[in-house]
Amino acid sequence: MTLRDFLTLLELGRELWTFPEFTVNTQSLIKSVELCRKTVQSDADSRIALEVSDTATALTWMMALDGVAGKVFLVPESLRASDDYIELTKQFNASFTITDTAAIKVEGYSETGKGKINDANIDTQWVLATSGTTGTPKLIEHSTKSLIKTCKFDTQRGKDFRWGLVYDPFRFAGLQVVLQALASGSHLVFVNKLATVSEQIQFMCSKAVNALSATPTYWRKLLMTGEMKGYSLKQITLGGEPADKTVLNALRTAFPGARIAHIYASTEAGVGFSVTDGQAGFPQTFLQHGVGGNCLAVGAQGTLLIKPENHVPTSGGSVLVDSQGYIDTGDLIELCADRVYFLGRDSGAINVGGNKVIPEEVEAVIREIEGVVEVVVKPKRSGVMGQLVTAEVQITKLVTDTKVFRKSIISHCREKLDKFKVPALIRFVEEIDYNPTGKISRL
Repeated sequence: MTLRDFLTLLELGRELWTFPEFTVNTQSLIKSVELCRKTVQSDADSRIALEVSDTATALTWMMALDGVAGKVFLVPESLRASDDYIELTKQFNASFTITDTAAIKVEGYSETGKGKINDANIDTQWVLATSGTTGTPKLIEHSTKSLIKTCKFDTQRGKDFRWGLVYDPFRFAGLQVVLQALASGSHLVFVNKLATVSEQIQFMCSKAVNALSATPTYWRKLLMTGEMKGYSLKQITLGGEPADKTVLNALRTAFPGARIAHIYASTEAGVGFSVTDGQAGFPQTFLQHGVGGNCLAVGAQGTLLIKPENHVPTSGGSVLVDSQGYIDTGDLIELCADRVYFLGRDSGAINVGGNKVIPEEVEAVIREIEGVVEVVVKPKRSGVMGQLVTAEVQITKLVTDTKVFRKSIISHCREKLDKFKVPALIRFVEEIDYNPTGKISRL
């Protein structure tokens, strides 16, 4: 099944995508997809870099190329402005690139828009870039089958949902929202290019969005605005970062009628599993019996291992799985009673005199303090200890005495954390930066 086939399941004229400037329905999308298809020939050896900035056009091209092209690198707009862009495009080694303005000009392809189209029987591989939150991004390959593994093809139920998209659609999390909405025929409202959270909220509310997937960082920002107070949501999904008890409880209070799920997924492993019991972490039974067709285990370094069902992830042609088929996610976990909790990325750990400090653990403790809006914990070089723990804290306007508040943060951390985990430096900032994937920026 190709992505174009999704459209055949929907009635013509159904509105699918809404952008700030226009709306796209099934009939116009089908026509656009076929126009794009007529410009390329089916070629299993082709390596196409898709670098189109307009979201509707980019996703149209994606559906047109499925089953026709061999490998397609979905280049996020944010990546093209990063220092990693040149290296990653060099690694991919595209046969040609589709851009906003350039026509397809490559040997074996038509420049006139009259290329021969063969039957769509190529198992197209989609190449996605990891977020690179705590390291250099990698290129990971997925098949269409692995990308739509968890999609629900219930077009009758799908009519009831209007999803908001705050993610970049060419990042793994954003692509999952796009594909699920497409598979179920749900209306999708694109707000990912609106500049501020406030603007995004206003547009989503004006379009009656009732389902939203975002990182815990984004949800905290949304809740702090207070602009969705009294608004009703049917579905809330969290992903990309550990969902702690604080944010889960806050969402339950703000949207009592919503179904809340936090999803564990990564570009490397794909969608692992979802948790809907309202608690942080996941049940230990997942480790014993697996979940969603995937097997889970704990690695030697205390990280979560996933054995994906029917999907062998690769990076640059190299298989990422070990001899037993498991991929190391790099996410540190902790077993407590009958629960498994995410601590943070192993690659992001701070080394304080030989002791490992997980930034997310310290951040979760600081967020417990009333008056804290957001916090990011980072390392600072030290000639004596190697690294020190520092914290940038965004506070509410109700906090007027920062000297006293700084002492209260330190006191709270000393109660809850080992001495070496307590921030040696606390700096108050106007706002915490987050990256294009919606996560806290740790760079």
